[in-house]
Amino acid sequence: MPAKHEENQKNYTMKPNTEALTAYLLLFISGLMILQSEKHDKFVRFHAFQSIYFSLSYLAILGLVNYIPMVGPILNQLITSIFFFTWLVLVYSAYNYKELKIPFIGDLAKERA
Repeated sequence: MPAKHEENQKNYTMKPNTEALTAYLLLFISGLMILQSEKHDKFVRFHAFQSIYFSLSYLAILGLVNYIPMVGPILNQLITSIFFFTWLVLVYSAYNYKELKIPFIGDLAKERA
């Protein structure tokens, strides 16, 4: 008889910091993928939720800013630059086992983790 699979059995093995970092790589898509496979590690789940909330917030803000005439493209570039810098800091903190919380989004992610 085949062995029963546990609920949290993953098809891969990664250290928690690498798994948390991976949650940020493809924005909300990788966050959802990591969240789907990780059921118990609070650190990894926090970063997965934060990745999802952060990237969806970014996309929503860009969607709204693009409708502003004249200054929309300038704001778009500014917001994208801020997002990219923040994303790099989040990836770095996840790799170094830190739970760097973005205001408001980080609190939501912590509650859900």
